Amino acid sequence: MAQVFLSYAKEPDDPSHQESVLRLWEFLRACGVDADLDLGETHERRDWPLWMGAQLREADYVLVIASPAYRRSAEGRGGAHEERGVQWEARLIRDAFYADRHAVKRFVPVVLPGRSPDDVPDFLAPATSTVYPVSDFTVEGAERLLRLLTNQPEFVRPPLGAVPVLGPRRVPPPGPVPPRPQPAPAVRNVVTGDVTGVVIQMGNAGSVTVPGPPAVRAGEGADPRTERAFEDAVRRAGGRLGAPAGRAYREGPGFVQHFANGAVICAVAGKPASVVAGPVWDDLSALPGFPDGLGFPTSGRPDAAARVVGLDGGAWQGGVLHRDPATRSAWWQPEPRLGKNTQETVRLPVAGPADLTVRAVATLPWQLGDDLELTRQTHDLIEAALPEAPISTLLPSLSLLRRARTAPARWERATQTGRATRYLYPMCSPADGSTAVRAVVRIMLPGSRTSAVTVSVEFQANFAAWASARPDRSTSGLRVTANEIVELWTAAWHTATGVVPGALVPDPERAALLAPPTVGLQISTDGNLPAVADLSAFGTPAGQPGPRGSVTVVAPIGLGRTERRDWAARALTRLAREWGFADAGEGDADEGIR
Repeated sequence: MAQVFLSYAKEPDDPSHQESVLRLWEFLRACGVDADLDLGETHERRDWPLWMGAQLREADYVLVIASPAYRRSAEGRGGAHEERGVQWEARLIRDAFYADRHAVKRFVPVVLPGRSPDDVPDFLAPATSTVYPVSDFTVEGAERLLRLLTNQPEFVRPPLGAVPVLGPRRVPPPGPVPPRPQPAPAVRNVVTGDVTGVVIQMGNAGSVTVPGPPAVRAGEGADPRTERAFEDAVRRAGGRLGAPAGRAYREGPGFVQHFANGAVICAVAGKPASVVAGPVWDDLSALPGFPDGLGFPTSGRPDAAARVVGLDGGAWQGGVLHRDPATRSAWWQPEPRLGKNTQETVRLPVAGPADLTVRAVATLPWQLGDDLELTRQTHDLIEAALPEAPISTLLPSLSLLRRARTAPARWERATQTGRATRYLYPMCSPADGSTAVRAVVRIMLPGSRTSAVTVSVEFQANFAAWASARPDRSTSGLRVTANEIVELWTAAWHTATGVVPGALVPDPERAALLAPPTVGLQISTDGNLPAVADLSAFGTPAGQPGPRGSVTVVAPIGLGRTERRDWAARALTRLAREWGFADAGEGDADEGIR
């Protein structure tokens, strides 16, 4: 059964609204829906921002209960102290939409009795997407919502039947044509073998027969194993390809052969051959990195309408060709995987000395012009986006969890050139003004140091300054847990690949790539790692963990938050094993949740 979370606002002038929300909650649970809301948790003391974040992250559906106060707070038109919980939840929901365009399926606007679709926040697109009205707290009054939450569609798509057999329509033959008298041939010549030049015959020639070249076989020109794979592909296609337009030839990681109907058969050594529709092949062959980097379609039979085509066999390893018929555009994205090359991440120095640095370094090898610069407009876009980045909300939460009363922070542009820039988000101790924790964003355009756009997002902690911001000035309990390292990596990753890139290129996810994009996840310390990072969730190490570690993740630029967090957890698990935690598992980091 789906997990459901109710997100709502209190209406100061209408106490009955909260009563309606409570009735909806009770009604859904009575109908077998595992619904939850904050009213069921008020008996315990909680860190509400973390609790709300967990609910929004784990729920299968989030019901956004429409009301004037909710819309006002969610759209930033309310006061700073008005419905702060709603403002926090709405920010997390907007972040989910920004990170994953498919999130519209999870966040469900609900209109209760006495309310209107006009009360739904604009970012939920009430005019262009579905809104679920509840006219009464009965099955009939909430039928559409219940069908969604319980996966019981009103109309079920009928199964496909058999295709009827339709014979050809007969066309009556034309009337008889009287034969034209032909002179009896005196000579009939037959030319055999290859003919070059001109055949000339004088007098009553009769007929000359010049045979054409022999027919080309499927796979002819490839090695015997590949030729058999091509023959199998032709048989599977059932004669729809026509005759080969030429011999198979070697290209990139395998062999290619074109056919009369525009289709292409390709095969990577040791794998079955694939029949690829002509339009798909045209889109693929027009991309940078084809064929040596991208490889070939290695399974199935991608037709002309295919929107997603799996690729493999190239130097870039597994990936996906995406096609958008509406815009006639195509782009490549890698299949996520843990990489081996960490040199680029390690080579880039950290932003400065710190007791602990946790960072994500994104390498974005777009095909860009030489005139790309960090202009004033670029900085304006970055400075408008950074306050909404997840890293901006995570740092205050970490301080609050430790009862550290750090001063409120804002993003500051620290340095700038035409090819590089740096932004700081310092949270200082009120005791002496020293920086307790900070986020640092560095952006470097291709140049002498790197051939790709590089975006580094770092969390740095100074434990002495952090402790001075606590009432007891104690360093006890300051260590960052394994779960928090994963959350920091996840937030920094999103800032590096989902926030900053939008200011650099028009459509970061679809921009042409010259290599697979990567994110280096790194942790380092100027001292002893166990003194600043609590890794007890992984057990006891066999030795002393080193002062740093780095793992590279190859991943699409637009990877969703859930997937980013999963890969961050895998990266930390790999490092834990390298540090001597032999039994470390990917789920261990979650045991460190405060």
